[in-house]
Amino acid sequence: MTLEHMNVNFSQIGSLSALEHMIALGDLNGQLKAFLLSCKVDDLSPVTLKDYEQKIGTFVSFCSDIGARAPNEVTVNHVRMFLLKLQDRCKPHSIHDYYGCVKRFFNWMVLEGALEHNPMSNIRPPRYPRELISPFKVEHIRDLLLLCDQDKFLGIRNRAIILVFLDTGLRLSELAGIQLSDMDFDRGLIKVMGKGAKERVVGIGRTAQKAILKYLLIRRDDHPCLWVTEEQRPMQFRGIQIMIRRLGKRAGLKNVRCSPHTFRHTFGTRAMLNGASEREVQLLLGHNSDRMTKRYTATITSENVVSRHSQFSPVDKMNLK
Repeated sequence: MTLEHMNVNFSQIGSLSALEHMIALGDLNGQLKAFLLSCKVDDLSPVTLKDYEQKIGTFVSFCSDIGARAPNEVTVNHVRMFLLKLQDRCKPHSIHDYYGCVKRFFNWMVLEGALEHNPMSNIRPPRYPRELISPFKVEHIRDLLLLCDQDKFLGIRNRAIILVFLDTGLRLSELAGIQLSDMDFDRGLIKVMGKGAKERVVGIGRTAQKAILKYLLIRRDDHPCLWVTEEQRPMQFRGIQIMIRRLGKRAGLKNVRCSPHTFRHTFGTRAMLNGASEREVQLLLGHNSDRMTKRYTATITSENVVSRHSQFSPVDKMNLK
């Protein structure tokens, strides 16, 4: 089931007839369709919608298989069985994400009057290890850039993408959604649309700007978007993700995950190491709170302490023979 197959006439939403009909369907599948429509009306990002559709859809299918097809037929034990089954194929962090999506779905049904109470209200979030995120090292970035042939379109474009990721800390969806009209080269700014349809402005340095301008000079299309494929078609966020992953494999990067989010984390840690305050980084990254930003601080603190260990090593200072 996808949003395209929901057969909803959005012109009817003004009278609420389409939404009311979906909610009146009663079963979990109907409720999921109505929930996704509600999220779309709330202007949630396509990435978030797809994540809800996949994760909640998996839960709905599980419930259907065990005979719980209506919202009021789902019990707390059904949810626990689902989370337990996920342990066979998902990592702890992924299970935590499933938990959050399904709980949000139940909360929505309670608000809509389809349920009297959320069966997950007494289920604690699954625990998962809070690992320190490893940012790219300078040599990692150099290895990636060496693979970007500056005599070819793809190499020039890929270098520009890497440098923009690294210099702005943008999310994948934010970088993919940049339009040419969002660029302000005179002031070194980019306007981006972040999570929850929140617009913000980020800065971009001269080196990254030059890389973008070099890329724009070899484009031969009239698309309004910033990033295009070699065939001169608009580049989707999935294509950018795949490109980054493939470059990482070709570069043979070790002990670091080569992904768009790693560039985001690298921006946060390097910016603070270069003197940016935690609050400044929080605003540039578009974090609603300082909770996630503090994870970057933790990485910096950990690395700095390890590098200084030789200065206060208890064993070395004992001068043991």
